[in-house]
Amino acid sequence: MPYFAENAKHLTLREGHAPNTGLRRGQVGALYALAAHIIERHDPALISLPTGYGKTAVLTAACFLAQARRVLVVTPTSTLRAQAARAFRTLDTLRRLSALPGEDALPAPRVAVIEERMTSQQQWQALGDCDVAVCTPHSASPDIEGVEPPPVDMFDLVLVDEGHHSPARTWAAFIRATPNARHVLLSATPFRRDRRQLPGRLIFYYSLRQAVAENAFGKVTFNPVIVDEDALPDTRDAALVAKAVEIFRRDAAAGLQHRLLARTERIADAERVAQRYADAGLRVEAVSSRRSKQQIEDIERRLVAGELDGVVCVDMFGEGYDFPKFKIAVLHSAHKSLVPTLQFIGRFARTNDEQTGTATFLAVPREVDAESSELYRDGVDWDVLLADVVEARQQLALQQRETLQSFAQTGHPHADYEAVNPGAFRLSQHIAVYRTGDAPDFSEPPETLKSLQVTNGWLSDDHSTYLLLAKSVKSPAWYREEHLVDAAHACFLIKFFPASRLLFITATERSERYYAELVEFFFGGNASPLAYDQIRKVLNGMTDQEFYSVGIRSTSPTATTESYRIVAGSNADRGVRDTDAANFSQGHFMGRGQVNGESEVIGASAGGRIWSNGKLSIPEILDWMTALHGRMTANQVNIGRSGLDLLPFGETLERIPASTCMTDWPKVAYRDNPQVLIGEGADRVVTSLLDLQITNVTVNGDGSALTFRIGDDVRSQRVQYRLHRRPNYGLLDENPPIRVSTSEGNVSIEEWLDEHGLVFFTKEMDSFVYGTLQRRLARTAIRPESLVPHDWTGCQINVEFDTTDPDRMTVQRFLQDHLIGVMAADFIIYDHRSGEAADFIVGKVIPGNRLAISLYHCKGAGGPVSGERVDDVYELAGQSVKSARFQRKDELLRHIERRTQARPNRGHSPFLVGTRDAAIDLVRAYDPIAISLSVHAVQPGLLATGLAENVRAVMAAANDSLTAQGVELRWLVS
Repeated sequence: MPYFAENAKHLTLREGHAPNTGLRRGQVGALYALAAHIIERHDPALISLPTGYGKTAVLTAACFLAQARRVLVVTPTSTLRAQAARAFRTLDTLRRLSALPGEDALPAPRVAVIEERMTSQQQWQALGDCDVAVCTPHSASPDIEGVEPPPVDMFDLVLVDEGHHSPARTWAAFIRATPNARHVLLSATPFRRDRRQLPGRLIFYYSLRQAVAENAFGKVTFNPVIVDEDALPDTRDAALVAKAVEIFRRDAAAGLQHRLLARTERIADAERVAQRYADAGLRVEAVSSRRSKQQIEDIERRLVAGELDGVVCVDMFGEGYDFPKFKIAVLHSAHKSLVPTLQFIGRFARTNDEQTGTATFLAVPREVDAESSELYRDGVDWDVLLADVVEARQQLALQQRETLQSFAQTGHPHADYEAVNPGAFRLSQHIAVYRTGDAPDFSEPPETLKSLQVTNGWLSDDHSTYLLLAKSVKSPAWYREEHLVDAAHACFLIKFFPASRLLFITATERSERYYAELVEFFFGGNASPLAYDQIRKVLNGMTDQEFYSVGIRSTSPTATTESYRIVAGSNADRGVRDTDAANFSQGHFMGRGQVNGESEVIGASAGGRIWSNGKLSIPEILDWMTALHGRMTANQVNIGRSGLDLLPFGETLERIPASTCMTDWPKVAYRDNPQVLIGEGADRVVTSLLDLQITNVTVNGDGSALTFRIGDDVRSQRVQYRLHRRPNYGLLDENPPIRVSTSEGNVSIEEWLDEHGLVFFTKEMDSFVYGTLQRRLARTAIRPESLVPHDWTGCQINVEFDTTDPDRMTVQRFLQDHLIGVMAADFIIYDHRSGEAADFIVGKVIPGNRLAISLYHCKGAGGPVSGERVDDVYELAGQSVKSARFQRKDELLRHIERRTQARPNRGHSPFLVGTRDAAIDLVRAYDPIAISLSVHAVQPGLLATGLAENVRAVMAAANDSLTAQGVELRWLVS
């Protein structure tokens, strides 16, 4: 029968209330927690006990508790390996605490120490007669090249001392190589400096505060050594040595058997400092990795025997080392972070030795790292301070671990993805926020997200949060066959707040396509981006606001002179002017301020986006989301004052305005003008996005959606825009298929629209994108010079054009004759068709070496000449406003070149005056600043005198929009 199974009955778990009468309270708690874990779970168990509290007792007792057949003990260093082997060979700790009987009643287990590299299965088989094998990663980790893993079933219990090392590859390999064994990790610090999560489940945590309260530690006093700020290293070392010798002799005179442990950063420093101690009269030697195993063991023996007064080390005799006579600590080089500092201090707080007293800690305060600096202030009560510092750090780590443990794997992860650890994710602080209409259906994860294949899904216990991992495997965009494959991964964190029905998404792939797919899958599409007036509430409660990046957006959807202004620098919001409110609204901000006394950096933008600097773990991102949600939904709103207050920030769009009558492409369309494919096979037509037209905009009865047609002069699709659903755009007609060419391949027109959006505007020139409405602050008065009366005698004013009868005197034909006859233009282009800039494009060189470009938009009258028909001006106003983009020379030139190029099976815009080459050369010859643009809205049905107020309002809004961009608008009326 295996040793531990046979002798488990001898183990007594009892808390001792007097010395050597039982285990400490935390040790008992850890072992009971381990027993419960062994019964119900198989994942690794993590136990956290304070440094110096007594992990050795828990390690040895765990073997009896688990009734192990054979145990593998992994320690970080050869020194700790020897210490652990001695503990198992003697069981001294448990015998002294009366947890096990003496040697007469209970012989010790058979212990093997693995010192050589395990390069063959025969070496492992040779350990078959032992009950415990003790190793280091250096001697036995399967991750090291040439090391053979142990037989799968050789060990049924693996104990990892100083378990915070376990995420490292060489340590984690032990857990992977023994899948059928129980794994127990012990550490004083359930967190790492690199913030990587330890594997397994934290089953027991005993805080330093609790250990201090039960007097488990001796006193440690800090004795700062003060030197001049500009003192050289030799001077500092001399001062530390002198004070350490003084303390040593004081303690020795009091009959205390104290030993000194000094730390340096480098081996050369250790040799030098050891000589300083020797010169001062102490028996001190340097210990480093240059020493052989036999030399280190001899030094340890001489320390125990009192033949040495101390050692100077480079991180030796540190982590996990148990030698209670170390009572004088000297930091010639301070640790870089809190964890090793705490471990170092723990060496000197042990109480299980006679003839020892209060420990003394010596350091130069100004040399320590900021994280540990509070520990080194003069006059600090270390019993309290250590407990406070460690408790704050460990509680944060525990909360994060609990958050991660609340996630359960959903479905079956793909092969090679079973070991993916959510605790290792670090996501950028960027959130897309949506308002949803329904609670999510988190019953299962999606299998795909567009081109991504979902490999893993984790759902929180409260079903409010989903974490998805996905991969993409495809050929590079620059390679047209299948021989080369790129693999990429993406992560999506989805958090739903039931009370407010707000959805927060953090993603490594910040594409509207993926957001829309997630909303469609989990919410049935019933969601819309949070409007800017809600998103800006992230500033709620923030004081001392300072903005170093502010974006203001033109309220004209087609602004060209200044569509988006970014002001950067200290107090950038002060660059916003009072006059900006007439033509601009808030677009984004990024800055800093104080929230609950702590500094915070925050940014937000229209479209429901929030961001900050840095990358956070999953628990930290969720905490950040919760904090932002609290601000945005608080009953009391106190955003504070800044230059942003001068600008409107839009309104939440609850219903689509019934007066919505037109739309325009987003600016990315004018920048890229991607290729478009209409139809399939032999009927497929290749064109460009800007050659498509959007017509027949119709709002449904309840204002939840609108429809429009998109296509060329021959074929089109009917598309629906849904305000409160994702995806926002959906096809009502499947044919003909329209696809847009992108860097990731061809996508359907509705996908492209969902990624980039359209700008809709109303008859009043108000505009909206997604869920934010921007109202146009236009004057109701129209300047008299904007109205140009014209004699329309002989024109059929109610007919705009007639393709069947070119001689018919329609509005277009009448205007054409006028332009050719009196304008003396250098070129005139007839551009009336899908994707037009205007019905007529006129170019004329004018005095001052300038080129005047005039765009003429025509509309037939809806009845007799009148000033009351607002329908006569709606479409003209929209067309005129959208023409402002042609103020840019490159935009104008691209349009002329594209539209006038004759191509097989495709229409083109003919020249009525001039030639294509001459017109293009003329435009190219002028600098952008020498080109002026004017727009002419032609409506003979309007009477210049007696315009109704509502008609004037629409006309004035269009005029204001174009004037703000430096474009002149004239109305050719009767």
